[in-house]
Parts: sequence; structure tokens; C-alpha cells
Amino acid sequence: MSEFSEDKEKNIIEITTNKEQEAVKPLTPAKLEKFKKAQDNTGIIYLSSIPPFMKPSKVKHLLGQFGNIGRVYLAPEDPKTRIRRKKYGGNKKKKYTEGWIEFLDKRIAKTVANTLNARPIGGNKRNYYHDDLWNIKYLPKFKWTNLTDQIVHEKATRIQRLQAEISQARRENKEYLKKVEKAKMIKSMEEKKEKKRKVAEVEESNLETFTEADTREKKKKKVKEFQSDNKSFEDDDNVSNFIFLFTI
Repeated sequence: MSEFSEDKEKNIIEITTNKEQEAVKPLTPAKLEKFKKAQDNTGIIYLSSIPPFMKPSKVKHLLGQFGNIGRVYLAPEDPKTRIRRKKYGGNKKKKYTEGWIEFLDKRIAKTVANTLNARPIGGNKRNYYHDDLWNIKYLPKFKWTNLTDQIVHEKATRIQRLQAEISQARRENKEYLKKVEKAKMIKSMEEKKEKKRKVAEVEESNLETFTEADTREKKKKKVKEFQSDNKSFEDDDNVSNFIFLFTI
């Protein structure tokens, strides 16, 4: 059985007898006993598949030929599936995936299930559902209250699962944000390191340039000093030669 959604509960069609449609009055012990007996005598059949786009009213009409029907519930398809079908140009009508039908007499319910299961729906050959097959199973000891209890249980389970998924999504989102912040911090640190490295390279390059210029300046200074010393030496030598010549 597929999961029940909130939309499924809204689509429960309750077809009651004339007595059930009367104003609710306090039940006497005799009437209560009669009511319990009537409930015990009901039988539920399960439709594992519903012919495409068949409505609850159509199901009631087809199966109602074999006996009195109490309540009918057809579970609609997943809304996402219908939206996707409509999006790609498919039939816009609502589909149902499975169903439960309550017969007021469980013997008739059992007979209907055993007789019609895997049989064509038949009827008029022009009938849209003529060649579709019934997929029916009788549910022994299964009453309508079991179905409603199941709906409540599955609804609670769905809510718990949804809450768990939301909590998980929040944790994942929080973890993702932490990773994003950490990545930003690491990137910022790397950018600062890269900036410092570039500044250091520039300073080192400037220092090397300054050192080379200073070295060249020192070399020039030494050359000038050397040239000056040579000139001084040459001048002294010329003076000495002049004196020597003069004395002669």
C-alpha cells in the first residue's frame, strides 16, 4: 500500500445508508448492539490498482451492482506525478493508485473479490474501461476503522519522517555554511600570504637593485680615487725630474 498524503484524506468518499444520514441520537443498548452487528457484518475489498482516470463514483456504480456499498476510498496519485504528466502534455485528469470499498455484507464482498479478480471490467464495448482488468482482494477481519487507524498512523509517521528530513536538511545546511565560512577564511589567509610574498619579492628586488647601484657607485669611486692617486704620483714624478734637471 502506498503512503497516504493529506490530499488522500480529503478524497475519502463516504456513502452512507439512510439510517446513517439521519440526525445523530443517543444509542440505546439494543441499537448499539445492532450497530456493532452491522459493522461486524461489513466486508472490505482492496483494489491494488485503479483503471486510468476512473473516479470513485464510477467504481461505486460498477461494484454497486453486486451489493450494497457503504464507503469508498480511492488513494490519489502523487501530486508531483500529475504535475509532471500535465507539464509534458499528458492527461490532466486525476488518477488513483489503489482503493478500498466497504460492502455492507462481507459474504458479498468475498464473492465479488473471488469472482471479479483478474476479470475484464466489460460492459458496453464502447466503454472506456471495457478491457481493463479488476485487481481485487478480499481483506478478512479488516474493517473500516482499521483503514482510518492506518491513515492516522501513516500520517503521524509521515510527519515524523518529514520532521526528521527537515532536521537533517538544517544540519546539512549548517554544516555547508560552516564549510563555506572555513573556505572563505582559508582563501583570505592564502590571499594575505600571497600579498606578503609579493611585497617581500618587491622589497628584495629593490634591495638587490639598490645593492647593485651602490656597488657600481663604490667601484666608480674607487676608480676615481685610483685615477687621482696615479695623477698625483705622475705630478710628483715630474717635479722630481725638474729639480734634478735644474740642479745639473
